[in-house]
Amino acid sequence: MTHKQTDKTIGSRACRLLTVLALGALLIGGGVRADEDCPVSENLRGHENTEWSRGYAYHLTDAKKGLPRVLLVGDSICCGYEGNVRRHLEGKVNVSYWASSYCVTSPNYLKLLAFYLDESEYAVIHFNNGLHSLKTPDDDWEKGFAAALDLIQKKQPKAKLVWCSSTPLADAALTEKVKKLNERGRKVAEKRGIPENDLFSLLDPLDRKENWTDKYHHKPPVREKAGRQIAETILKYQQNRGDER
Repeated sequence: MTHKQTDKTIGSRACRLLTVLALGALLIGGGVRADEDCPVSENLRGHENTEWSRGYAYHLTDAKKGLPRVLLVGDSICCGYEGNVRRHLEGKVNVSYWASSYCVTSPNYLKLLAFYLDESEYAVIHFNNGLHSLKTPDDDWEKGFAAALDLIQKKQPKAKLVWCSSTPLADAALTEKVKKLNERGRKVAEKRGIPENDLFSLLDPLDRKENWTDKYHHKPPVREKAGRQIAETILKYQQNRGDER
């Protein structure tokens, strides 16, 4: 549904609500544009044609509900690996995830993030934001990124927060942009004593033609590779957290 169609059918107020909830396409949108006529809240980056938000929490009421819970935060790359993470951690921890197209500079990003942070007490939070921010001014992204980390640590002070670097792309120029955002993210995370799960370095040596499905996304073996490293990282910090108590 386009913004114009939404405005005509349900009005701009309802359009804003639906955009915040944003159950839309799972693939990264085809380009970013700043459109003054876009009938949703202001966004420094500009809106993608389809903004989306997707979250799942598993094992809320069954026999596994008492296991420690972790939260994965990311974008469509997270949607690709979360199933592998859950499989590797089955019976050890319960995995929730929230993935979205919103940049950390969006007024709605922290609202949506806060919703998922308030849903449960998490042992580990694995956080990423970046690939939907490649046209965001670097300084503004860094401020938004820092605000997101601060919100997580404020709402989940007992959780072990791990920052995950954004993954490389099939496009060389965009990959250079990802490197710059990762450098800024690393600086912010290190200042707060937040460890890194470096998915960029894990995947960057791989051949793009053999392992990428498009400019952004990966074939199943790569998603499995990423999921395995994430699961190992989560388990390490979950075990360390248990030893500290």
